[in-house]
Amino acid sequence: MVQMLEPLKLLISDEDPDRRVATRRSALKAGLNVAAEVGYGTQAVAAAVEVKPNIILLAVEEPVGRSLETAEALGNVLPDTPVIIYSSISDSRAIRRAMVLGARDYLIQPVQPASLKEAVTAVLLQEKRRQMQRSGEFLTQQGRGTVVTVAGGKGGIGKSVICVNLAVTLRRETGRKVAIFDADTQLGDVGTMLDITPNRTVEDLIPHLGNLDRDKIDDFLTIHDSGVAVLAASGAEDVWEGWTTEGLRSIIESLARNYDFVLIDTAGTFDRFARTCIEASTLTVVVTTGEVSSVRDTGVGLRRMASWGIPADRFKVVLNQAGRANGVSTGAVTSALEQEIFWAVPYDKRVPLAVQVGQPVTLYDEKSPAARSLSGLARVIAGTNKPLAQTAKQPLNHTFVSQILRVARSRS
Repeated sequence: MVQMLEPLKLLISDEDPDRRVATRRSALKAGLNVAAEVGYGTQAVAAAVEVKPNIILLAVEEPVGRSLETAEALGNVLPDTPVIIYSSISDSRAIRRAMVLGARDYLIQPVQPASLKEAVTAVLLQEKRRQMQRSGEFLTQQGRGTVVTVAGGKGGIGKSVICVNLAVTLRRETGRKVAIFDADTQLGDVGTMLDITPNRTVEDLIPHLGNLDRDKIDDFLTIHDSGVAVLAASGAEDVWEGWTTEGLRSIIESLARNYDFVLIDTAGTFDRFARTCIEASTLTVVVTTGEVSSVRDTGVGLRRMASWGIPADRFKVVLNQAGRANGVSTGAVTSALEQEIFWAVPYDKRVPLAVQVGQPVTLYDEKSPAARSLSGLARVIAGTNKPLAQTAKQPLNHTFVSQILRVARSRS
């Protein structure tokens, strides 16, 4: 993330005083400084020349003529100052007209604080690149992998199952570097789900947070047979006491600089730690089951995320029916949450069996209903509809076969 130099000054240009107030509030919630709020035309140009803002936020509504004239005038007097347009108009022609006049981004009203902060950050980085290209310099910017947080309103809904299956499938089908961060502040299950015994956990990482870099973080990860790297949870009861969200974010960013995909498993609650993971993520998978209590808690979590300013396009609800056959229908869950179900994982009796032997179902039986569904979800996250890498299947070892047979006999 680009570092915003202080004081960062925003100019809001909007004829509607109520919209100006709402936009200012969103900017303040996003931690941004509003230097001036004005209308259109000469008033906007005069204010821009006086305060010399770093960013201009310009409202565009029908009829768009005067607001777009203002955008053009502002571009003439301050050609290097980025303009972000916000509007209730969502058709492609309006967006294209704004971009032709030099707008760097286009936000749909009401402007959410998180979306605004993200847009300002991206626009400032873009402008920095432009300036350095003009001067013949190069901007050194480390790449960042895709961060996916798996969250839920309660425990026992299959978050960890979904998290580990997405991770191993992303690794298998893309061939990219994949890591799991078990950020469950209660009882992390990722190690158990993958049947690994880590030598080091997140607890060992804490003393190194001040000088954490992309090379050092690998020393604290355990590699699963699938190739997925795991930052395991600690079994200590008070390991998360005294943690700051900044420390948690630094771990996420270090992993994201080193891995193409980072999957984060969180506790069954939408607390400050889950919030930090969600805010640092490209996408959040919100898991629910069809049980009434799960649907209720998911609704609370979605409302909490909205209050945090998380944009609707950065989270998807997944209905997990893999481990149980009962519960209300998909339509009923959609109605109760007032939120579309993005993906539904079907009931599959193989999932509990795979969990008992410490094997993701996508490796245990890749043709099972849940495995097929989770593999499909992983491909959607990766942005492809077919595998990008062909990985040879690894034979089951004798110990694993014995475990399967033992569990099967106990069920017969």
